[in-house]
Amino acid sequence: MTDTILEDWVAGTKNYRTRASIIAGVSVAYTIFVIVTLVMFIIVARNKRSGLEKRSVKLVFIQALGCYLVGVDGLVTAALNNWVCFIRLWLFNIGFMLSLSAMFARAFHLMVVYKVHELTSKLSLRDPMQIINEMATGITQPAPILPKIVVHSSLVGHGVEHMEKQRASALRSKFSRTKLSSSEEQIRDMQQLKKYRRLLPYATDRMLITFILISLMLTMVLSLVINITNKQFAVRPVQIVCDFFWGFLPVTAIIIVYFFIVFPLILWRIWGNRDAYGIRHDLIICDTVGIVVLIVTLIWVNVLHETQQIWPGLSYIWIYAFFLHISSVFVPLLNAIKHNKSALEGNNHTSIEASMAPRVLLPLSNRRANFNRMLDDPIEYNKFRTFAVSCLSSELTAFIEEYQVLKAKTIAILRPKSMRGRPSDSTICTLANLEPTTLPASPHSTSSPKPSESAYTPTSITTSILDTLTNNSKSTHNVIFPSQLFDNLKAVYWDYIDPNSYTSVNASPMVVRRIDEMMNNKDYNVTLFDELKDEVLFMLYSDVYTRYIRK
Repeated sequence: MTDTILEDWVAGTKNYRTRASIIAGVSVAYTIFVIVTLVMFIIVARNKRSGLEKRSVKLVFIQALGCYLVGVDGLVTAALNNWVCFIRLWLFNIGFMLSLSAMFARAFHLMVVYKVHELTSKLSLRDPMQIINEMATGITQPAPILPKIVVHSSLVGHGVEHMEKQRASALRSKFSRTKLSSSEEQIRDMQQLKKYRRLLPYATDRMLITFILISLMLTMVLSLVINITNKQFAVRPVQIVCDFFWGFLPVTAIIIVYFFIVFPLILWRIWGNRDAYGIRHDLIICDTVGIVVLIVTLIWVNVLHETQQIWPGLSYIWIYAFFLHISSVFVPLLNAIKHNKSALEGNNHTSIEASMAPRVLLPLSNRRANFNRMLDDPIEYNKFRTFAVSCLSSELTAFIEEYQVLKAKTIAILRPKSMRGRPSDSTICTLANLEPTTLPASPHSTSSPKPSESAYTPTSITTSILDTLTNNSKSTHNVIFPSQLFDNLKAVYWDYIDPNSYTSVNASPMVVRRIDEMMNNKDYNVTLFDELKDEVLFMLYSDVYTRYIRK
């Protein structure tokens, strides 16, 4: 800045008052806009269906706070020729460090979490030809995958009808031209998965907020050093005329590192990610608008000295703050409200109570019926499964696939003896009156196994294990999982219910508590995971599927 101020723009002139009045009105409107949208963002984020919690609400709040400080700094600088230099410095330093470090934290979180979802889903995917074989025979083959990776099971309808054969034929044609992943590729993917799993503890909100706080503390120390060593930014005596370049140089250098090195590197790493929540777009807008505003501001302040007196160049940092707030808060808020409205419209005939009690015949909306058909279509479900990864919801599809595996194994081991007449309501089905079925001698046999009398005809994921066992009989049965599957039940619990698992499902506390009680009491009834399965299906339908049909 220069010490000389143009006569037409000194304090008290008409031009000065007009500019100050306009900026004051913009500042009030900007403040109201930021507060209202941010409060609404936090309120709407409480709805699990909104998807805003996947954007890390705490990190978005910190970023919005930093953007607001930067915006206020730019607007006040535009309104007043000169104002207190040390306050201007602190708003500039703290505002930019909060917004940039929070944006970096969000991008790092997306990079790590998405890769974990993507690699886990990729490694759990079965050989497509094996899926076709299961569709044709109804016999589930063990998947040759590494431990602790969920197994993929075909989600098919009732029987092998003509339409299912056509779908299987299309699936065979699609994948026959695709080279199946080699063991070396699986090992490489597994090594990457281990690497990103090790990064997961550093991608939590707590660790990322700690990183932001450390950055903030260092910035405050740097600002204090500038206050002490540079008289223009001293607290006492107060200065209202300060040079932009030297006082703001340290934090400006950090901003340049973020805009030209850090953010481009992260964009390069996450460019191929299918981000359903637009976090990548936030980073693109932050980096692009930030670079343009930085270049314009530096040229405006340090070269266009006369123009600087008419309209201060530092005011352009408000544009950066405004666009980043629009991208990170306002647009996602509108999308979340629209998504919630669409999800509610799709649930006009389907309530959460209906999803919790699938055995009660209730009218389904067309959307819910299409969702159920999609789950039974291997080709369409595979697309949906990939989309669930972009929604960071692969644990939901992984759980229902694991449920189908449990169903197939349970039916393969337990087959009710032939009963004369309809069983009474008091009939108790346990291992005592269930006989094992005969499985193929070798899962890798070259000959195609023929469906036997005891072969398991796969049922839709919407059909429970108990209903499959009893052929949807209304009788009351106390069917226990076979002892051979007890370890599988524990594995499902630790993977999808234990809150410390990175693949845990965001189920309601009531359902988790009931499963905990049954597991602790060793009550391994086949209905153990039914409530959780119904909740997962509802979450997939009301959130992921609603986004899927709009993509």
